[in-house]
Amino acid sequence: MASIAVDPQPSVVTQVVNLPLVSSTYDLMSLAYVNTKDQYPYLKSVCEMAEKGMKTITSVALTSALPIIQKLEPQIAIANTYACKGLDRMEERLPNLNQPSTQVVANRCLQFGF
Repeated sequence: MASIAVDPQPSVVTQVVNLPLVSSTYDLMSLAYVNTKDQYPYLKSVCEMAEKGMKTITSVALTSALPIIQKLEPQIAIANTYACKGLDRMEERLPNLNQPSTQVVANRCLQFGF
C-alpha cells in the first residue's frame, strides 16, 4: 500500500523569515554588523562575548521551556494556523512585504522626489 505524504502546516516564523522585505533587511543588517565587527577590534570582542552569552541563555531557555512547549503543542498549532492566515492577509494588503528592502527604499525615494 502506498503512503501519502502530508505537508505539515508551514510555520508562521518560516513564512515571515522568507518574506523578501524581511530576508533582504536581515541580510543588509547582518552584513553591516559583520563589517562593523571587522573594522573595530574592541567592539568585535564585546560583540563576540554578547553572542556567546546569548547562545548560552537561549540554550538554557529552550531546555527549560521544552516540556511546556510539548504540552501546549495543539494550542501552538492552532495559533500558528491563525497567524499564517493573518500573514497571508497582510501580504495581500501590503505589497511591500514581497519586495526587497532596497526596492522599497528606492520606490519611496522616487515617490518623495529624493
